[in-house]
Amino acid sequence: MRFPSALVLVAAVLAVPAFAAEDATTGLGVNLPDTFVVEASTSPPPYNVTFGVKTASGDPAPLEGEKYLCQVSFQDVPANAGLSMEKINEQIGSPGWIAMAKDGMSSIFDFVSDASFELDGYKGHEFIGMPKQKNAEHVRLVLSMVETAKGRTAISCVTDADGLEAVLPTFHAIRDGVTPPM
Repeated sequence: MRFPSALVLVAAVLAVPAFAAEDATTGLGVNLPDTFVVEASTSPPPYNVTFGVKTASGDPAPLEGEKYLCQVSFQDVPANAGLSMEKINEQIGSPGWIAMAKDGMSSIFDFVSDASFELDGYKGHEFIGMPKQKNAEHVRLVLSMVETAKGRTAISCVTDADGLEAVLPTFHAIRDGVTPPM
């Protein structure tokens, strides 16, 4: 009789998603294979929690001067409470929301491109930009944002312009391994 109960236990363990990192307070999770390193990191305002992500091999390497390839952050947004997934997706996919987001970031960087994506059933938006600060012309920021009823999850990744196309699949793998708080 022990064998069947052991199978039930193994099946139960396999059914639960394993997180490389999870914040118990907010529910933000980052679930990536062991080819990545996920570490708790200092949260820049206005974010409540942040994880830094880099490859275990160091390839691709973070941009010079950076510790991580990407940072995954969550900000509590009380105004989202009570909104359904459908309502949030409608807002995030709207031209008005995209224009508002771009307007809010236009003082920080010039936009190179933007595109929508989906994460756990929620629509998100990815912005690629060039920072406006002096001597940052070679830098590209890839910022992916997802809104849920709990708040905003942002995945920000940086690289140099020449390596952007080669590293985008890695950035997208990191983004796709995020579980936003719901």
